[in-house]
Amino acid sequence: MDYVYFDLSIGDLQCGRVVFELFTKDAPLNSNNFINLCENKSYVNTYFHKIIKNFIIQGGNININSNNDNIASNYPNIDNLAVDNDTDEFLDDENLINLDKSFLLCLTNFNKKNHNNSQFFITLNQCPHLNGKHTVIGKVIYGKSILREIEKSNVISNKLNDKLSWIPSIPIIITDCGKWNNLMSLPNKFACIDNIGGDIYEEYPDDNDFDKLNINFENIQQSFEITMKIKESATLLFKNKRLEDSLLKYKKALRYCNELIPDENSNKEMFINFQNLKLTIYLNLSLVSLNLNNYELCINYCGILLQLNDNKDVKLTNIQMAKIFYRLGKSYRLLKKFDIAYETLNKGLIIVPNDISIKNEFEIVMKIISKNKETERINYAKFFS
Repeated sequence: MDYVYFDLSIGDLQCGRVVFELFTKDAPLNSNNFINLCENKSYVNTYFHKIIKNFIIQGGNININSNNDNIASNYPNIDNLAVDNDTDEFLDDENLINLDKSFLLCLTNFNKKNHNNSQFFITLNQCPHLNGKHTVIGKVIYGKSILREIEKSNVISNKLNDKLSWIPSIPIIITDCGKWNNLMSLPNKFACIDNIGGDIYEEYPDDNDFDKLNINFENIQQSFEITMKIKESATLLFKNKRLEDSLLKYKKALRYCNELIPDENSNKEMFINFQNLKLTIYLNLSLVSLNLNNYELCINYCGILLQLNDNKDVKLTNIQMAKIFYRLGKSYRLLKKFDIAYETLNKGLIIVPNDISIKNEFEIVMKIISKNKETERINYAKFFS
């Protein structure tokens, strides 16, 4: 097997590494040309110049690059980003298979036969109208979540017959490329790829290799068990004090929970199980956020939990309510919003009057408020003396 990688950035944000497995047996001519382009660093500082959500990401115009000069700045020669390569050297078509899945690596041919060079596109969905029309040279095996994040990018225009159509508003740049082997790292800004606890699944449920993993999300019990496994993976990361990774994993678990939850009318029991799991995930997200000193995010997650408590089928326990009001109160205190912290903790004590954590936090806030009032009184006295 032959593998190559792209390191990608969105403006100045380093996103991570995407790895392709190349179909060197089925498309030897074009696959080996792609390998040579990567090894020779021909793609470095070139752009992903077309992003169409739920369709493709396109790049590979090696005639236009950022020249290492402020790579996050405006595009050079923007009108020619998406034009054909300026060369007479093109390779014959190979492996003209159906584009029946996401993350296939294909070559752009500008609707011409045997017209393959450096430009490529990556499928983001099935593309049946392109079946048999493009040489397919590989597939993405790592970094799918990076491409999904890039897929969300705003574009300059989405009008047909506009030279600027589908060009990302913020340049997306290949900062490095080359051959890859399994001893090399897989940096990823948007996901924790550690399979601790048995999490071997992609960031987005539909991006999994269903046959390879033998999974079927129509099986609700299996869907629930997979979501639980991802949640437990996040918990193990938290116990290992890998807070940023834990946050990413809990977000992944929440994504699975939201996407795989069955309809209430089709399976009420599993619907309630998923809803309870969602409460637990949000509680854990609030805890990790608090430990990361991201108090605004913690407050946001706690607010969502209180909204979810309005659900007639799923209710927060007193222990869970205590955790929420404690985390809310502490977050407001650390944001120096002492009056809101006081009101929040006071509400918590009404609901769970014997909770030690809330009581201790309430005393801290009371002392701060009292000290602030005393300081204010002294300052006023000095002013009028």
